[in-house]
Amino acid sequence: MCDDKSMTATGTFNSDGSRAAMTSLEQTGHGYAERPIEGGTELFNCLWKSMSSHKSTNAPKRIIPDLCADFIVDNTGKSWLVGPATTADLVTVTPGTTLWGIRINPPSLRSILGTEADGVKDSKISFADVLSSKQSRLLAEALRTERVDARMLEGLLPSAHRDTHAITGYTALTSAPNTSIREITADLGISERHFRRTITASVGLSPKMIQKVQRLQNVLTLARRENTSLSALAARTGYADQAHLSRDVQALAGITPTLLLRDHG
Repeated sequence: MCDDKSMTATGTFNSDGSRAAMTSLEQTGHGYAERPIEGGTELFNCLWKSMSSHKSTNAPKRIIPDLCADFIVDNTGKSWLVGPATTADLVTVTPGTTLWGIRINPPSLRSILGTEADGVKDSKISFADVLSSKQSRLLAEALRTERVDARMLEGLLPSAHRDTHAITGYTALTSAPNTSIREITADLGISERHFRRTITASVGLSPKMIQKVQRLQNVLTLARRENTSLSALAARTGYADQAHLSRDVQALAGITPTLLLRDHG
């Protein structure tokens, strides 16, 4: 994972588009590895590299929402930002493709982009549409040559900064995804309206959606650790019942819980 917190939404991004709890893996025809950013930064979680052999399949893979956004470049020079998602996406990776990416710390998305993050929700956008031409060129080259470190990022994004309010609110939501927004805002001493506006603008997703995605990721994390029933998974991750879990999985992933756990558990 990009951090060492258990039951969070920052799992690793496999070459087949799914997230996993492992920090590196090898699959038939696929390879994936991630590493921390040298020098450390709170704006980004990690760097990753995905490799697909020429013998691998190019069948579409289902990407499950996980709260994250990534800057990505491939071996052809194409570069893009994938924004935070509210529904699953089917992605085809051409055999022989190598991808390099840097995962954005969700509460830092607005600061990095310099604009409200909900504008990139459920989007795949060229670097040129969210960064200057110089920033686009430098970031793409640094990712492709694996020369990204904290100093380079500071020079590339001089106005980006740690957003304490966004981090506090995001942490409250992801650490307690079953707690009501009213209770969270009361604890933080701010209005619900201000909280919703701040979080949505910073992360790109509404507080309610953040909690919904986090619960789904908690299900996947628990399922990887333990072999247990769907009803037990629902009860232990804060769903009202198994039907509630099924509705959320269908809405977010587009498949049943059984298929989700088979493919991503």
